[in-house]
This record gives sequence, structure tokens and C-alpha cells, in this order.
Amino acid sequence: MTLDQQTLSLATGIVVLTAGLLFVFETVVRRDSTTSRLWSLGYLGGMLTAFSYLLWASSPSMWWAVAVGNAAFVVSAGAIWNGNRSFNGRRSLVEVTLAAAVVTGLAAAVAGPDGGDWAGAPVWLLCVAVLAGLGAAETMTGALRKDINARGLTIVLTLQSALFAARLVAYLVFGTESDVFSSYLGTMTTSIVTIVLMVVAAVSMSVLRSETSFARSRSRTSPVFTARRLVDNESFEQVAADRLERAQNHDERVALLHVDLDDLDTINTAFGRSVADVVITAYATTIRNGTPTSSVIGEVGAGRISIVFTEAQPGAALVTATSLRRALLDTDVPEAPGASLTASIGVATTEHYGYDLTPLHQAARTAADDASASGGNRVSDAWLLELSKRPDRG
Repeated sequence: MTLDQQTLSLATGIVVLTAGLLFVFETVVRRDSTTSRLWSLGYLGGMLTAFSYLLWASSPSMWWAVAVGNAAFVVSAGAIWNGNRSFNGRRSLVEVTLAAAVVTGLAAAVAGPDGGDWAGAPVWLLCVAVLAGLGAAETMTGALRKDINARGLTIVLTLQSALFAARLVAYLVFGTESDVFSSYLGTMTTSIVTIVLMVVAAVSMSVLRSETSFARSRSRTSPVFTARRLVDNESFEQVAADRLERAQNHDERVALLHVDLDDLDTINTAFGRSVADVVITAYATTIRNGTPTSSVIGEVGAGRISIVFTEAQPGAALVTATSLRRALLDTDVPEAPGASLTASIGVATTEHYGYDLTPLHQAARTAADDASASGGNRVSDAWLLELSKRPDRG
């Protein structure tokens, strides 16, 4: 069976439209997180791209559709990158995406009616390759790095970045009329790859969203605990923010620890999900038993725990974090013989980051990520880490 370009374009549009509508509809119904809204923007951009290219294919007189489609494609790639940043607890850079989209659209529009299919192609190909590459890199850091379900997204974005980079090189070296470009990197090849990648991306994003979403539809007046007797993520944010507000009124020092279980992917692969769940439970129990009794302890992700407590004296947070690290090393899990229970711990205090939960939590997460990147089984002080990166240090 031979597929022509118009048929493949239509098939690609149908797949993008179906996956996009399902993902966006679920996001709207569930009133989901910023991450899901950004990923949904990526699908909306993909749908606008498919619609614009179909308009151009059906009526070449609508040359402006190429500019709209190219700009929407860049928005799609950038929104997924920003959604990944949001998942990792980092600030989204939507303004960068919008700027790239505007430049891409203008590059195609400047060519006017004579621009054809490849109007503004170098700028478009470059922007998509870079943004997809940034999105892939983001999946290998922070919370996404520790979640095995993010690997599908890593593969999709890496392949997309590599494909568009290859298309850019082939475009500049051989031109669109060459056999190299038309046979291997043309629209038909891209359409087939897009269909496959869209399906994988939709599944990966849906699973990731399910892991981090909570039942927001029902009103709650008291903290809700997870199966491991830790406060769930939404309740943690509410209770921790309240604790910080009251501590500020009494001028009390508060510390926030962010604890990431090391090598969770390896444990999953070596022993399976059921044993990994036992390991996480033992890990959570050790954390519960090793923190001050007045602490607010939240399970904020797979193998990730955040703790807020009053710091009785300067340095108490680092002492607690170090004690937790040692206690985890002494924790034995018979179901996972040979597995060493270690964690990367980030420490941030109100003395340096104030009483607003968001910057305090972000500082602790960044420090934990740094400890993890340095080999794990470490305690990292967010303030000392920040000082070490300042250009005027020393």
C-alpha cells in the first residue's frame, strides 16, 4: 500500500487531534495542575499546527497558514519543555517560548506568497530542535529523572530534537529537492514519526499526571494522609504554609528538608514494583521516626518527601538531615537483599529564604538535586550551595 503526502498529513492531523482533545478535556475536567495545563497547551499548539498545514495543503493561496503552523509547532515544543520544568518544581519560561514562536512566524511570513512549504524553515527547524532538546534534558533532572514513567517522554523529545536537527542540516547542505532530504527527512517521514511519537508522549504524560494528581473535587478541612501515613502533597502545601505563617508571627526559625530516595529506578528494575513499594515504605517509616514530632511530613512524589519543622537553634536542620541520612543507611529491607537505602537531602531555612513556602521549598529541592547529581547519599545546604555559585565568591 502506498501512502501519499496528503493522506499522511490527514492521518497525522487525526492522531494529533484525538490525543490532544483527550488530554485537554481531561485537564479541564480535573482542573489539573500547572504542569498539565502547560502540556495541554502543547497539544493545542499541535492541533493548530495540523489544522494550519491542512489549510495550506488544500489551498496554496492561504500562504499565511505556513507561518501560523510553524509558530504553533514552536509553541507546542516549548509548552512541553515548560511543562517538564513545572513538574520538576521550576519556574516556567513561557516568555522564551512565545518569543521563539513570534520569530518563527515572522520568518515564514516575510517570505510571503512565494515562500512555499519551506518558508522560514531554518528558523522553524532550529527552534523546534532546541526546545525539544531542552525538554528532553529536563526529563533527566529533578523529579522526572527519578520517575521511570518519564523515560517515554525522554525518548520522544530526544528523537524529535535529533530529527529536526538532522532536517536543518540536510536543508542547509542538500536543499529540499535532494534525494537525501525527500527520501529520509521529508514530510512523509516526519508524519509517520510524528504519529508514533504522539502516541508514546500521550501515554507517558497521562501516567505522569496520574501519579501527581490528587482528588481536588472534594472539599477537605483536615490533612489527608497517604498509605505510608505521610501528608499528601496538596495537604502538605496547605499545612506547611500555615505553619510558616504562624512561625513568622512568633519570629521562629523554620527549616524545610527535601529528601529524595536514591536509585529508585534501579530498585524498580532489579526487584520489581512490589518490592520497590516495600522499600519506599521502609524509607518513609525511617523518615517519620527520625524527625521531630512536631514536623509536617509530606509525600510529594515517588520517593520524595518534604519536611517542615521549627529549628530550635541554628544548625539544627543540618543535624537532623545528617541523622536521617545515617538512619537510612542502617535501615534493612529483607525483601531487597543487597539494596542500600540512601537519600539525597536538601536543607533550606527561613533565615535565608523567608517564610514563603514556594521559594523555601524550591531552594530545598534544588539542593537535593545537587546532592543527587553529586552521587547521592549526601546532605546539601541550599544557602551554601547558592553562595558557591555566585560569581563574586571569594
